Amino acid sequence: MRGRTAIHLPKGRLTMRDPSLKNQIADLSGKLDPLIDPLDDDQLLTLAVEAIKEYRYLLQCAEEAHQQWEQAKSAPATDRHELQKLERTYLNALKNHQAQMSLVASLTDRLGYIPTIDQKGPTDEK
Repeated sequence: MRGRTAIHLPKGRLTMRDPSLKNQIADLSGKLDPLIDPLDDDQLLTLAVEAIKEYRYLLQCAEEAHQQWEQAKSAPATDRHELQKLERTYLNALKNHQAQMSLVASLTDRLGYIPTIDQKGPTDEK
């Protein structure tokens, strides 16, 4: 997992068990190729940087949703419907994160490196 941050997946039945979702995310890469191929290096760098920033944001959202869901599961007074809502929120955040991870992978593979993003902006380190 080059340059990717791990997310804590829940144990048990809530892992990404749906093979069709995994296939959809895998197919995304093939669908992105015709859109990415005509881009020059400057365009790729710009898109990769924006995609990485969005990836980080979606990762944070997924982690926060997971934390809220876990806290609600351990609270005895949590309503079952609220718990299901938090579970769906977490799973949707996880799906968005995984789709964005696929986009980042496609862009950085085509670019040939993962741009370093610091406070000042991206660098062209290869």
